[in-house]
Amino acid sequence: MKMLCPAATAYSWSTRFWARISAHSHLYLFMFTHFFSRSLFRRRPRHSQKAPPPPEPHDPLKHQVFVLDTHWRDGLEDILFGDPIPNLYPIEHYVAVPLPESAPRIPLQHYQGFVGCARGDTLCCVVLVGSNVVPVRLCCAYEEVPGSSDCTSEGSVGALHRDALAQLLLQVGARMDSIFGESDYVMPLWERMQQMAEETEKPTSSVPLLHMIQPSLRDAYDPRLCVLSERPVQPLLYLPPEEDLSGLYEAPLPDLPVSLPRPQDPLELDRPVESRGYARLATVEDEGQLLVAAAAMFTEEVGFDPIARYGDGYRARLHGLIRAKRCAIVTDASGRVIFKADAGIASLDTAQVQGVWMHPDYRGLGLAKPFFAAASQVLQRRYRHLSLYVNDYNTAAMALYSGTGWVPIGRFSTIIFEN
Repeated sequence: MKMLCPAATAYSWSTRFWARISAHSHLYLFMFTHFFSRSLFRRRPRHSQKAPPPPEPHDPLKHQVFVLDTHWRDGLEDILFGDPIPNLYPIEHYVAVPLPESAPRIPLQHYQGFVGCARGDTLCCVVLVGSNVVPVRLCCAYEEVPGSSDCTSEGSVGALHRDALAQLLLQVGARMDSIFGESDYVMPLWERMQQMAEETEKPTSSVPLLHMIQPSLRDAYDPRLCVLSERPVQPLLYLPPEEDLSGLYEAPLPDLPVSLPRPQDPLELDRPVESRGYARLATVEDEGQLLVAAAAMFTEEVGFDPIARYGDGYRARLHGLIRAKRCAIVTDASGRVIFKADAGIASLDTAQVQGVWMHPDYRGLGLAKPFFAAASQVLQRRYRHLSLYVNDYNTAAMALYSGTGWVPIGRFSTIIFEN
């Protein structure tokens, strides 16, 4: 039997195949255009096709919070100056550091200044971010914001704004020394910060991951571990301008122990000073003694030495208060400061009294009322509207203020961190 080689066999079959196809021209044209026009070089392999990118996790901080620039000036001024008494600290910052023309291109957690959230073109949340954080307004706690009735429910606009701001403060982290301001705004943020820090300890947490520098809240700052003092209730008090306290500071002082130097009458000084009773405005000659008293007061109140932590910055701050005639003091005959009170924050005719302190040797002798009443009216000559806030557990201070004409008008809260 005759054998055919494979090449010849393949050739004969292919020749006959194409001959039959050529006889039917329409079939030849169909096969050529439909099959052979698809070049292998123009076909993308299935394994090399790019899959659609995974959806980006929802980040409320990225989508809700922004830096307040000059576009938001009018809205911010309406909020700040519409109620200046509780907003003196952010007002002082606003006057000293104007809003930027445009938001700086830095991660939001590294920005120091005003940030906020909006509902359309209406500014509804404002927080001053820095070493001291001040929530100026939260829409979830401010009744006059349109649509604020839904703010208490999870998933509402107000809750999203609150969560985004709490997430931002967790990213700010150890750069915070304190959070303070009106309780209605401080406490919702602080409580949410604690909840978010706690939720990240659970494997089923739904809290979104932090972006940019810190990969997750688990790796971020846990504020619960750094709280030095939590003061949720601090009544905000106000001294009505028409209050006459002269009967308190013009009355004779009670008898003092023989071992204690008598308070210095300002009228006996060899230089003119503004005074009421035994209280007067401090001058640059008093700066050394006043620094000692101010540091002692701060250490008692906050828990650490401000000179050791802030150094020249603290001295410069005190020097500025003295030069601005915002420190009222009582001294003894040697010039030692035995009582002090400052207009610590001021704007126009409004000031917040801070740093009220009596030397330990003079406590419990009935001197607090006449000294504080006199100091209040010395300061009120320059600032018609005086306010202060006090810890509710400080019963002695509460009694002093109520006994010298101060009335409650609101409530503050303060969270102090040890970083």
